[in-house]
Amino acid sequence: MKRKLSEEDLQAAERLRAIWNYKRGMLGLTQEKAADIMGYNTQGAVSHYLNGVTPLNTDAVIKFASLLMVSPEEIRPELSELFSYVRKGPPPPSEHEEPGWNHLTSQHKELIRLFNKLPESEKVKLLQQLEVTTENYDKLLEELLVLRRKSSHSSQ
Repeated sequence: MKRKLSEEDLQAAERLRAIWNYKRGMLGLTQEKAADIMGYNTQGAVSHYLNGVTPLNTDAVIKFASLLMVSPEEIRPELSELFSYVRKGPPPPSEHEEPGWNHLTSQHKELIRLFNKLPESEKVKLLQQLEVTTENYDKLLEELLVLRRKSSHSSQ
């Protein structure tokens, strides 16, 4: 069962509807286009937000704000402290700022960069080839160690 919309929810829906009515023509939007852009299954979801049937959660506020090119506070001013806090937080790590990335050598980073550019089938082939190559080197090393041990025992 849906919760009853608060006065705050209804005011947010009114603000959103006013912004929507003002901006939709300039931006060439329909409810169907908006639903598609924001990742909703149908335009009904957009309609429900615009008409105050469904309360605007933070996710919906951010999506509508982005779509309509306004700040989220224009839709839900009571959340301005939250949005300000989020803006001041550290940015999410980029692909190359994840833990451990800084410990890689430039050669490792280049190898990853090139590997990521390959089609999936080539990645699989390359990994198989590297596996065979390292197994061969491991066998060769083992053979050399055996020979060294034999050589050191025979010279004693």
